[in-house]
Amino acid sequence: MALISGRVPAGHAVVTRIARRGISSIGSSVTPFWPTELDASVSDGSLKNSLGSLGSLGSAERTAFLPGRGIALSGDLADFAGRKPTPLSLTEILGMKTPERLQSILQEELPVRLANRIAHLDMLPDLEDMSDILSVRGDFSAAFQEVRQAKPEDFKDVIRSFKKRNEDHALRLTRGMAAWSDLQRTKGEPYEETRAFVDSFLNRLFLSRIGMETLTSQYLALSKCPDGMVDVTCDPCKVCASAAKQVTELAGEYFASVPRVEISFHGSEKARKLPLIPHYLFYIVAELLKNSFRAVAETHLASGATGNPEPLQIRVACDEAQVALLIMDRGGGIPFERQPHVWSYMYSTARGNQICQETGHMLDQGTASPTPFSGYGVGLPLSRLYAEYLGGSLHLMSMPNFGTHAYLFLQQSSDREEALPNYVNWLRKRKLREEIQHYESSEKIAAASRDYAEALRFKALSAEAQVELSKLEA
Repeated sequence: MALISGRVPAGHAVVTRIARRGISSIGSSVTPFWPTELDASVSDGSLKNSLGSLGSLGSAERTAFLPGRGIALSGDLADFAGRKPTPLSLTEILGMKTPERLQSILQEELPVRLANRIAHLDMLPDLEDMSDILSVRGDFSAAFQEVRQAKPEDFKDVIRSFKKRNEDHALRLTRGMAAWSDLQRTKGEPYEETRAFVDSFLNRLFLSRIGMETLTSQYLALSKCPDGMVDVTCDPCKVCASAAKQVTELAGEYFASVPRVEISFHGSEKARKLPLIPHYLFYIVAELLKNSFRAVAETHLASGATGNPEPLQIRVACDEAQVALLIMDRGGGIPFERQPHVWSYMYSTARGNQICQETGHMLDQGTASPTPFSGYGVGLPLSRLYAEYLGGSLHLMSMPNFGTHAYLFLQQSSDREEALPNYVNWLRKRKLREEIQHYESSEKIAAASRDYAEALRFKALSAEAQVELSKLEA
């Protein structure tokens, strides 16, 4: 059997890693990573903010809201929710050349990732009132059972069904969290705190979803191509040209003046190609181009200028370690006050935002219907997640009254493991919060009854639980 990069065959290595995983320790510490700044990293902090160092992240998710009543997990779900997902590298994924080899990994790994997401959803306050979120939870729960119980001959149909149900998850989750945000506003929660919580919550969900999407799509693609959906010699210039062609054609249906797209390459031809999932790169480039096309078209129209707008520039540069893409437009830039919000799911840069920034409430969809160039505000944050999943990073730099520069950096190496949400033992976290509430309530009752010894006992128990909770959230 062939070796990959001088290592044990990838399929065997992955099986061993998953088999050794077992149940993760309850007290393991977790590094929060959810950003609120313009160019903050979305994963575990390994990718740095090009505009400066990050401060404390994730505080909104840690302190602003207490968990809801939740839904009791079955024994199997609770078992798998306590396990830590195993990230795979592109080399390991490529090493599984047949659907059968990847199937064995999926039947072990997918239930772990699904159970983690179900436990995460159950932490959401007022979950029982959120029909869209509950429907996604139901899909995850059904998939968890189906994947574990599937016979080998039925597994492909189970995965197809899983992916079919997932098609509108992004819409349901963003719509559901917008409704959840409205509900919190009626309870007096500040909009900015609610927005930060929503962004943190959805970032974690979507990053995990990208990982599941990759493994399941690769499994189905292996029956057609030995490398599946991975292109081991992906040319980013060709992907950019394809995205530019499609977005240009689309823009012609919506705007009177459409800018040209000019693509240039800088670097060694030998380092130009890299192992990559081209579909994900296409998505990122297309989303960036849609924003640039709209900004340029609207700025050109507002200026009253005649003739063609300034062209968009895509520059691709590379060396042995990385490939960098720069997309430049002359669309006037992003207003300073909007820049902190461009990575938020609760914000759209297009006119007719889905979320009113002054009140935090959803606008009537009859007056704010989306188009391919003004959607539901998920394009940029999802693009950044795809970039980080690929082992890269996405940054925006805005020049006032001039334009916006988008920088995408990708690693040449295929050995980097997929970016997954930092592991959190959601069940233990939820139990600790419930215990703290109980101890604090009991302390007050004991103090009111002048049973000060008992009040001190509950105070000590609460402090002990707080210490353990802080370790989970550190």
